[in-house]
Amino acid sequence: MSTQLQPSLVTPSVDELVPLFEEALRTKSSSRALKAGYLNAVIARLAKTEDPGMLAPSLQALMAMEGAKQLVDEQGTPVSVAATRALVSLSYPHPLEVLPEHLEALRKQSEPSVPPAPKGWMLTGLIIATVVQAICFVLADEVPHLFHGLSADVLAGEAPLQPPPSGSYLPPLVKEVWWSLRPLVPWGQVVIATVLYYFSTALATTAWERTLSRRAFLTLGAVGLVAGLLPTHEYKHWGTLAAAVGALFAGLLLRVPKAAPSVPPAA
Repeated sequence: MSTQLQPSLVTPSVDELVPLFEEALRTKSSSRALKAGYLNAVIARLAKTEDPGMLAPSLQALMAMEGAKQLVDEQGTPVSVAATRALVSLSYPHPLEVLPEHLEALRKQSEPSVPPAPKGWMLTGLIIATVVQAICFVLADEVPHLFHGLSADVLAGEAPLQPPPSGSYLPPLVKEVWWSLRPLVPWGQVVIATVLYYFSTALATTAWERTLSRRAFLTLGAVGLVAGLLPTHEYKHWGTLAAAVGALFAGLLLRVPKAAPSVPPAA
């Protein structure tokens, strides 16, 4: 016979935590979340009133049970996270018994959520930057010597066409590394920006994840600006810089909104 979720003046004992968990886990109806919420409330209450030495083993048993992560209350808090929070709140040395993966789950659960990323503006900015980059690289391949060394003598055939600047101001080692990596720059910018866009719009739901994706976009843009200033064909300069501006634009759009300051109630 299932337990009715009625308010009780008597807090269940520590020994009843596992039976309450098993009963909630067997429930298939909509009351499963209610029973999970009742269990989480009992855990929080016991953490304040029960002897830590007696409560800690039961909390450890709950966290290790199969289904503790899937049994979630109406607020979206798993029983495993409620047990972890209670164990962390106990006196020393019980917080040291928490496994790193449980601490990470607690951190993610406690992390405030953020509004959805501005997908439309981000996608528009990245597409425009990619199109400009593609046009610049196509022009660089089709007219490799345009505006480099052209003069009246060259056009008249009286002087040879001078090649584009070779970047002789760079140290030989840096120049050699840059020349080998230069063909990968446009592909790297596009692929990395695509991955970051997916992460920012589909996976980054907490303030920490939003900040991580924002910093990654800004870093990609800064690296693109540096790469755009290194020696290469004139049109490729502009293409690399355009992709960098697109990444910076996306990063600026991912600013984490600040929490509104609490207003004290009027006297």
